[in-house]
Amino acid sequence: KGSSKGHTPREAKDNLKSSQMLSVIDAISEGPIEGPVDGLKSVLLNSTPVLDSEGNTNISGVTVVFRAGEQEQTPPEGFESSGSET
Repeated sequence: KGSSKGHTPREAKDNLKSSQMLSVIDAISEGPIEGPVDGLKSVLLNSTPVLDSEGNTNISGVTVVFRAGEQEQTPPEGFESSGSET
């Protein structure tokens, strides 16, 4: 037999912490280039610039490593090999 008193469900406070990390190589040229015109203002994630027009952070925790596309350049740290998955 159940209790005649009703129970109001409550959502517990979020006590789980999680973090995600994404590493991406974006090839945009077949040779040497100058680089992003406005630095992190030119880097968009889901159509949102990392920095706004005033230089304030829209998306925190973003690090960009630029390579000009020259033959003698070293690979970015963490990308010693490449692969593709579909």
